[in-house]
Amino acid sequence: MKILISVYLLLGAALCQFFSAYFYSKGRTSYRKAFSILLLCLSVYLFGCLMIINSDNLQEMIFWNQIQYLGLPFIAVLWLVVALLYTRTIYTLKNRTALLLFVVPVITFFIRLTNPWHHLFYTGFEATQIFGINALYMERGFWYYVNISYTTLCLLLTIVIYFSGYLKNRDDDIRNHFVITFFVSLFTLIGIMLLLFAFEDQSIDYTALIMPVSLLTISYGVIKHDFLEIRTLARETIFENNFAGMVILGPGGRIIDYNKAAQDFFGELNISLDYYPVERILDREPVLLEIFKSKDDSDYSLVINGEKRFFEIDTVPLGDNQDGNMKMLKSIRDVTEERKIREELKVLATTDSLSGLCNRTEFMSLAQRELARAKKQNGELSLLMMDVDSFKHINDTFGHVAGDAVINEIGNLIKSSFRKTDIVGRIGGDEFAVLLKNTSLSEAKKAAEQFRETVAGKKITYGDHEIGLTISIGAAAISENDDGSSIEDLLRKADDALYEAKARGRNRVAVWGNGI
Repeated sequence: MKILISVYLLLGAALCQFFSAYFYSKGRTSYRKAFSILLLCLSVYLFGCLMIINSDNLQEMIFWNQIQYLGLPFIAVLWLVVALLYTRTIYTLKNRTALLLFVVPVITFFIRLTNPWHHLFYTGFEATQIFGINALYMERGFWYYVNISYTTLCLLLTIVIYFSGYLKNRDDDIRNHFVITFFVSLFTLIGIMLLLFAFEDQSIDYTALIMPVSLLTISYGVIKHDFLEIRTLARETIFENNFAGMVILGPGGRIIDYNKAAQDFFGELNISLDYYPVERILDREPVLLEIFKSKDDSDYSLVINGEKRFFEIDTVPLGDNQDGNMKMLKSIRDVTEERKIREELKVLATTDSLSGLCNRTEFMSLAQRELARAKKQNGELSLLMMDVDSFKHINDTFGHVAGDAVINEIGNLIKSSFRKTDIVGRIGGDEFAVLLKNTSLSEAKKAAEQFRETVAGKKITYGDHEIGLTISIGAAAISENDDGSSIEDLLRKADDALYEAKARGRNRVAVWGNGI
């Protein structure tokens, strides 16, 4: 019998060591590491039991009992931590929570270590034999009952957590995992109860006998249900740790699973996710409710900390819709930064960096589109071509940096002088163009004269110099019932008028059609 139990305990301790190292090497998340430490503590405890039954005297037994308490106080609380993390009751073990959970085990560790000085944990020891096997009988002190009460509480909470997870979850595989861990925790609790109420009569450590069975049960979960291994690793990598929020909807629109990113997203809306129909969760957000009920991809935006954030909500069908049990994965991805980068790239691609106006390519594209619209609606459309007078002289006299300052100032004046609906651009060098929507040629001439006066009254300070500016402007407009004209034709007409303004002495407006 002694040999059989020794082999049993040795095998249990060895398996604990193996799985501890295995799960620690495979684990990237908190509950895997907690599970690894739990197995390590369990192996120390079982090894101590093995040495006690093979000891020759009382002092050796007492020594190995003390070795057991290097791991024994932490087993139940680690079991609870694994349950909290695996069921996502909590996502991380924060310092304050860890201090609260581990204060009793840590005190127990030190009290047992210093027991010979105060006898608060054990008041006496006696070597005995049960069925020819060496056993250690301990008379219990005050702190022993504090520790065993806390251990029992941790195991009860673990059982409740797994049972609650089983009831809430609709995924059969995950529910199977919860069933396994529920019964493992229950077996361990039974061992604690036997140790507490039957130890006085037989001095048998029932927990040590039950623990290897619990380990084999977990091992069965690893092999049969892929528990804590590939399936879990994939879930953590793809689902749990994904930056995108993920919500899985089951039949009837019931939420059956979600990750932390989704919880954070809905937290910004003061909505707590739970395993209820989506209509109940989102009853105060009708727009978002329609998105989650729809099978199509959608965009959504909300203000977070004063900043407007943009999200893409994609839908991925899961399962076969023919059986009426189709599930949907709703992926919520924050695309705010992508949108910003896209807008920045768009600005770089379409904006002239010096003047801040549209570059030639963008101006031509927008102008062509506006010309087509004006023709279709039989609307009015005018174009102004502008050229800074004596720009070469400015460059030659003050340098190209001064010329750049002139271009920048003209761009600012154009943006502030014309309507926001007008299309403004730098065509090249010191040439600018303004397309005036719904504007007749006479109105365009008036606007051009006002702008010419604005420029003429402007001076640019460059170093110790003041640079006076003037501008020449040519104006043209589309003809009535002229369906054949293009934006290039309109540009040519305005450019011809600009040439005429230059020829007449600069700092003036010329209109195409008045003798041109």
